[in-house]
Amino acid sequence: MDGWQIDTGDRRQGLPGRPFAVSLAEWLVVAVILTSFYVRSDQTQDNPTPYDLLMAGTVAIVFLFGLRFPRRLGWPAALWGLVIAGFGIGAMDALYMERVRPALMTSVYLVGTFLFFASWVYADPGRRLHQIFWAYTAAATLAALFGIAGYFALVPGAEMFTEYGRARGTFNDPNVFGPFLVAPVIFLGWKLSTAQSLRSLWMAVPLGILVLAIFLSFSRGAWGNLLLAGLVFFVLTLSTSKSYLQTMRLIAFGALSVLVMIGVVGFALSSPQVADLFEQRASLTQSYDTDPEHGRFESQARAFAMTLEKPLGLGPAQWAMINRLDTHNVYLHVLVAGGFLSGFAFIGLMLLTLVRGWRAIALDNPEQGILIVVYAAFVGHIAEAVIIDIDNWRHFYLLVGTLWGAILAVEERGGARQRLLRMPFRPARQSFSAASGFQA
Repeated sequence: MDGWQIDTGDRRQGLPGRPFAVSLAEWLVVAVILTSFYVRSDQTQDNPTPYDLLMAGTVAIVFLFGLRFPRRLGWPAALWGLVIAGFGIGAMDALYMERVRPALMTSVYLVGTFLFFASWVYADPGRRLHQIFWAYTAAATLAALFGIAGYFALVPGAEMFTEYGRARGTFNDPNVFGPFLVAPVIFLGWKLSTAQSLRSLWMAVPLGILVLAIFLSFSRGAWGNLLLAGLVFFVLTLSTSKSYLQTMRLIAFGALSVLVMIGVVGFALSSPQVADLFEQRASLTQSYDTDPEHGRFESQARAFAMTLEKPLGLGPAQWAMINRLDTHNVYLHVLVAGGFLSGFAFIGLMLLTLVRGWRAIALDNPEQGILIVVYAAFVGHIAEAVIIDIDNWRHFYLLVGTLWGAILAVEERGGARQRLLRMPFRPARQSFSAASGFQA
């Protein structure tokens, strides 16, 4: 197994403890994810956010400390490489060359964060997944509080946390703010459904805050994302339940969650301002979707036609300048930017992630519960991607990276168990779960 490989052991058994550098690196990663609550920048400039600056520094430090890429990460890394290569080929004939460089650099950086999170989680999946998602939940709750406070004008300058009467919190766009909160909702739902004590009910408070903020974003994509992710989580958790008691607890929690969501939405709708906007947004299509000249669907049709005309792509950040409107579909967005090479590679990567994630969940493993959380959030996002461009969402690469780290770790463990079954008299030299140290 690659990654950090010294057995950290157990001090109570007289074995080596966790190296200081590993603990320091874990704190750095947690600090980076905590800053992800703020993704506000001037949309006319390519300014990095605090998250980006800290991420770049942390990745460099952690790899200097000894983190290594897993060998089994080759396929997703290769597919991402083909996506970037397609962008580069399309850019050779780009009309707005000044926009190519920053767009390519952003794409390479985001793919780099995917590789980092996959390697990071792979080295110690159980511990790292929980660290990441607790930090992510804290960041999301903070962003949600800003969005709610701004929506109801509870703080001075509240208008900066809203856009067109919709909560956007510390993000540029409500349509990014809402989806950012989905994975933490599923995570808290999982923690509550497996709680062993009434003291764990405190998690219902941030859960309610996150659900309310998603609702106040009035993002139809975020609403659908949450509903689909929640459904996938419930079905997969139910199908992998190991006892009648666990099944009953999950069903009871599902019913309770529905009641909580109804209560939160009902509370929000008691405000005339919220009710009026909900009436406008609660439909599958809006006027800007179906406009025959400048509508979202017409723009997507033009993008697909352009792909057939330019099979090598136009280059990144070109179509919005040419068309004066984004594709609002990440699959078309990648296709028109990098041609069929990028488009097929990206779609292939998403399908590969779906299949490998499904197989990993089917394996009995200690990380099965949180793996279902990440997988459900991933499914919600790639479904929402049909109506919005998600290729520049930082948290999307966090989700895909952590999912692949967990997938590879679970597959490696399953393979190791199969080898041990074939060779029952050969002792294992090192426990898989101990792979959180440095490479010797």
